[in-house]
Amino acid sequence: MVFFFQRHILICLTGLFLVSFLYSDSIEMVYVKSGTFWMGDDKNLIDEQPAHPVNLSSFHIDVKEVHIWHWEKVANWAVENGYEFSVKNHKEGGGPKTGPYWFNEKSPLIFPMNMVSWYDAIKWCNARSELEGRSPIYFIDDQHTEIYKKGELDLSESQVDWGLSGYRLPTEAEWEYAVRGGAYALMYPWGNVLDGSRANYYFSGDPFDQASSPVGYYNGNQIITEAKNSFNGERVTINNQITNFGLYDVVGNVSEWCWDWYLESWYNEEDARKKDTRGPTIDLVLAKSESGLVTRVARGSNFRSRPDQEFGNQLRIAYRNTFLPSSTLRTLGIRCVRADIEDPLWLHAKPLQDFPNWFFLDWFGYYWLSDRTWIFHYEFGWIFPSGKGSYDNWLYFRKHGWVWTCKYVYPYFYSNTDLVWYKHEKDNSEFGWFTNSLTQERKKFGD
Repeated sequence: MVFFFQRHILICLTGLFLVSFLYSDSIEMVYVKSGTFWMGDDKNLIDEQPAHPVNLSSFHIDVKEVHIWHWEKVANWAVENGYEFSVKNHKEGGGPKTGPYWFNEKSPLIFPMNMVSWYDAIKWCNARSELEGRSPIYFIDDQHTEIYKKGELDLSESQVDWGLSGYRLPTEAEWEYAVRGGAYALMYPWGNVLDGSRANYYFSGDPFDQASSPVGYYNGNQIITEAKNSFNGERVTINNQITNFGLYDVVGNVSEWCWDWYLESWYNEEDARKKDTRGPTIDLVLAKSESGLVTRVARGSNFRSRPDQEFGNQLRIAYRNTFLPSSTLRTLGIRCVRADIEDPLWLHAKPLQDFPNWFFLDWFGYYWLSDRTWIFHYEFGWIFPSGKGSYDNWLYFRKHGWVWTCKYVYPYFYSNTDLVWYKHEKDNSEFGWFTNSLTQERKKFGD
């Protein structure tokens, strides 16, 4: 198994603030290489049996659970761009539970997002994709013509374009594969022994007991005191609880929505073993449901999960949670994945009718594409483009050299020549001028 961290670039948008173009220094993903693993557990609950082999394609997954600040940053943009969510802002009644008033080390918003339904989680993944310049993958139709932005729709597998680069919920198999980190038959990512220094669960002894902890709290600096279920965790050597594949909080904190419908007997089905399995179909679930209720899977335990055997030891990797997709609980959040797929450069640029080789990109404007892949931009003049989608774009200016930008940071450009950020003077009547974000010096890059 091979993995590596993709750390997001930090940018200085002004001389005063250092921020990440992905909203916070705690937001990063790891790459999980394709492979086969044994899913399930033959020794515990019936819906975890039988353990069976599953082969998965490579994918990227969030290192940490989506926190409230990140959620609201994306959701605020989304609402202004046609999305609707049932979950409210933390400042409104009924919003997610934030960190405690006494927590001063970091923002109380760097706690896992919660009170989010499966429907809102799916729509938020689409919004995160659009905001970052990636291709959203959830649609309301099988032809993939209309992006899912509103309402509570029980999407089927055919309404998802799995071949695009956008964010999505992990499948149940992807979640377990990433969490196991190459280890088969272990109860927990680190082994088979549990203590309070490892995770935030029911009376585990952390300062946030009976509530969530900040995302990534168990990084080697966690504080544990004696509690009902601390199991001497207050006396052991404190270690960084990052998994083999580079993840935090996969045991405890909040449970995480997955894509799959829940079926107790799913692991006995032949399709549970097919490559990149995405769970049972709704028709199969309905056919085997005695109550008529259908639920979605959430994996990973939470701060109320119990290690007691009488409850099936809810902290084990193989434990399967199930909830109605409309459920909103303090113990339920999300962690995103995306396929190991990149979009072609400016995939969503639209050709202009009656103007050959002219295109329009909603954030970049109008440009003419030559036969030699140079473009003539209506504001910058001749430039040479390279990159992926609208999220990783390098531009070569003949008067300056290479600069980097993307949909989220535009009109800011990072100069590979000066190693500093410039802002394009969009309101300047003379095209091609840029302002150094640190010194305010002006330069003309364009023709």
